[in-house]
Amino acid sequence: MRAAGCSRTVSSVTGLTLQCAARTDVGRRPNNEDAVFASPRLAAVADGVGGGAAGEVASRTVIDALVHVDKCRLQGPLQDALVEGIAQGNETIGFIAACRPTMAGMSTTLTAVALGDDGAVLANVGDSRTYLLRDGALTQLTRDDSWVQLLVDSGELTLEEARNHPRRSLVLAALDGDPDRHAALTTFDARPGDRLLLCSDGLSDVVDDDALEATLRMASRAECAGRLIDLALAAGGRDNISAIVADIEPRRDPSTAW
Repeated sequence: MRAAGCSRTVSSVTGLTLQCAARTDVGRRPNNEDAVFASPRLAAVADGVGGGAAGEVASRTVIDALVHVDKCRLQGPLQDALVEGIAQGNETIGFIAACRPTMAGMSTTLTAVALGDDGAVLANVGDSRTYLLRDGALTQLTRDDSWVQLLVDSGELTLEEARNHPRRSLVLAALDGDPDRHAALTTFDARPGDRLLLCSDGLSDVVDDDALEATLRMASRAECAGRLIDLALAAGGRDNISAIVADIEPRRDPSTAW
């Protein structure tokens, strides 16, 4: 397989960087099917789909593909490198599943943010989420690929009803090796002072937006990430819980440029 957008060109030292704190917890599950990655250029959370075979392998596989993207110098637009990296992770999931029948059907959600000199790119598939805290106000940047989201969109459920719906974990799209699977990609206007939260549904299913917003106002990223995990555990969440708290800051270290 071809490397995702690799070259040895030198990029500009101007731009933005991510300063991250990442936490993941097994919760009340027997094993952790979440995988996380955070660097000054890229942050990602993947959640192996509950009930599927080898969800932890699927989540780790797509995260490993993004780690490779992070290690490369960009060749072309950032969005293209992110698309290719996700496609390679998805292809590898399919290859592993084909070679190991016990892993057939494995899949994973993904939410990822990448910063480059040509902007900020957000990729999402499934029901892991990315939020933006700007000027003290919280906004959800992603849309869930889930059954209950369709019911909310059609007006059949309120957001509060969706939070407690028995089928709230039923995802309609995930990376499962099918070449037609793609993450939704958007760009957004990242600014110094913004704070991002990337999380699995083990957090967002049990901690409401008001509590997320209040906690994200904490000054320390590490304390904030730890507090979010604690809130989910205290709320009785049974799923794996992952959170990356990422502050967007001006880039001063040339080594973090793509």
